Amino acid sequence: MSNNEDFWVKTDWSRDDLRDKRVQFELTTTDKKVSGIGVIRISQRPSGEQHIEIVVTTAPSYWEHTDHIFTLRQRHADRIQRHPDQSATEFQLLA
Repeated sequence: MSNNEDFWVKTDWSRDDLRDKRVQFELTTTDKKVSGIGVIRISQRPSGEQHIEIVVTTAPSYWEHTDHIFTLRQRHADRIQRHPDQSATEFQLLA
């Protein structure tokens, strides 16, 4: 499997369930941790595999907006769940 293929995942969530929904997330590796609130961007192959990204937009200046994109692997996608406080965000991901 190529590196690009690592970012195509299978979930029980439909594209419509996740598309453009807000997510509170915390992603960790052995040497890094990133957390925040972002928006889910998703595309789907006819086979049902999904490419899921969390997009966090910052505004370093009045004129400039920067998207920070976190692409999920299967181990992340498996941890997507409804947020217990729907007034905060629709989903949460702690992985």
